[in-house]
Amino acid sequence: MSDLRQSVMLFPFHKQLADGTLSPGDMLREFHEAGVTGLEPSVFRRSETPSWWGDLVSGAKDLGMEFACCVISCNLVGESEADRQAALDWVAQGVEISASLGCPTVLVAGSRPAPGMSNEEGRKVLAGALAKAAERAQGSGVTVTIEDFGVYPEFTCSSEHVLEVVQAAAHPNLKVTFDNGNFLFADDTPVQAFPRLKELIRHVHIKDFAPGEPGSGRRWVGTAIGSGQAMVRESLALVKGMEYKGWVSLEVSIAPPLPEAVQAAKVVRDLWAEV
Repeated sequence: MSDLRQSVMLFPFHKQLADGTLSPGDMLREFHEAGVTGLEPSVFRRSETPSWWGDLVSGAKDLGMEFACCVISCNLVGESEADRQAALDWVAQGVEISASLGCPTVLVAGSRPAPGMSNEEGRKVLAGALAKAAERAQGSGVTVTIEDFGVYPEFTCSSEHVLEVVQAAAHPNLKVTFDNGNFLFADDTPVQAFPRLKELIRHVHIKDFAPGEPGSGRRWVGTAIGSGQAMVRESLALVKGMEYKGWVSLEVSIAPPLPEAVQAAKVVRDLWAEV
């Protein structure tokens, strides 16, 4: 039986950390008391490192918390070879930062086709760039991943398209972050996606969605983890059943994020024990 290792994605906390309404120390203590032992931060360019970053890193060390995954935001497709090279250089820097934190995984997110480029061509370009990124990360102790990215549902959001990209890249240091919720934006489900991606899963995100209000223009809206239609229980059962040893990272979408993360940690822990 695999033990649950919970982490929290930190981007929902950036605003409060930046404006001082939440300190890194208080946030980390709440996480730790809730049984969360891992963190999934976004990495920042050295010139853009926020003032709270040092306290986050030192506070995590003091509590014995680990960095589960680091998110590197960039567009590896871009509009030119120069764009792609700049993005690859940033990914390499992000991998270096992650390695310095002892973080074993990065998630590269944010790629999209250039104007006038088809999704099919964009996926080919992305695969080529990811192969280069994975090769540059080889030997660093850091594995590169992509997820089912919900911002561009027709690009790399369905399990079919994610698999297409990873197979085309054909690099052993490129794997998948399995995000249970984002599949919904591509008319896919985590239960349908899991068998297709199972052998590639390196990292897991758990979130939840409910249908948007009619006329709102929003197909899915974030909701408390365990209360929506993103098949949280079913996803956890599948992940646990594969004897998964990695991190399950909570992605909360309700403000304020701290009490939601604490509650989500309990919900996921209880579900993990049940499935």
